[in-house]
Amino acid sequence: MASFEREKNLFERLATRLGLDVSAAFDPKATASGAETGVDVGVQLKDGRNIGIQVTEVDPHVQRGKARADEKRAAKASHNGVYGGWGQNDPKAMLDAVTRSIVEKIEIANRHDFKGYDEVWLLLCAGIPESGAVVSTIVMTPWISEADLGRETGQVLQASKYTRCFLLPILGVEQAFYRWEKNRVWEKSVQPENIHDVPRAAYVESLSKAAAEGNWGEVGRLCDEECKNVLSEMRQMGNDDRNHD
Repeated sequence: MASFEREKNLFERLATRLGLDVSAAFDPKATASGAETGVDVGVQLKDGRNIGIQVTEVDPHVQRGKARADEKRAAKASHNGVYGGWGQNDPKAMLDAVTRSIVEKIEIANRHDFKGYDEVWLLLCAGIPESGAVVSTIVMTPWISEADLGRETGQVLQASKYTRCFLLPILGVEQAFYRWEKNRVWEKSVQPENIHDVPRAAYVESLSKAAAEGNWGEVGRLCDEECKNVLSEMRQMGNDDRNHD
């Protein structure tokens, strides 16, 4: 089970992406004598709204937990240094995993009344930026469109207690961000300064071309290359942080 501080950190990444003006973030269990409330992070916005956030980390693999456990062992064996791994390269498996996570959280939400909250949001995170989690949680977003998400999850979300739902891949080739709101459709955005970078744009084009041609050997190679790039970027960020200490 994820800790409150971990879930709060993931919410803060969402808040940054949305530009939210937050007054406070709190642990709902602390005010409910440790009882489950259906909310992982309680948020008070400066506009006066109280928002309940459910947070989950997407496991894009068919056999849940195995890839994450394998990566943790690899990271430990490398003393959190350089290690390798295979990211998920099956578009259907990735979409199925996101859909599964949403449906499971909706079922949990149905058991709670969310009294005291003006809205309840669902946050799904992928590409978790920590040693032992990056490769096994990375989602290749060029293959997931807003239309795909709408087809698979639009109806169940509309009938759910959620007001908004987000898919936030923290590390990834496009720096993509997906959002859904009640009575609206899924939207996908990318950060232009990253996706219009020539090497990144060429990578996305190559990945899409290989998938369209059914060249799964090349798809696997490109996915492995992206996982290595993400791990390298993460290590560099860690080095930069240490140099500033």
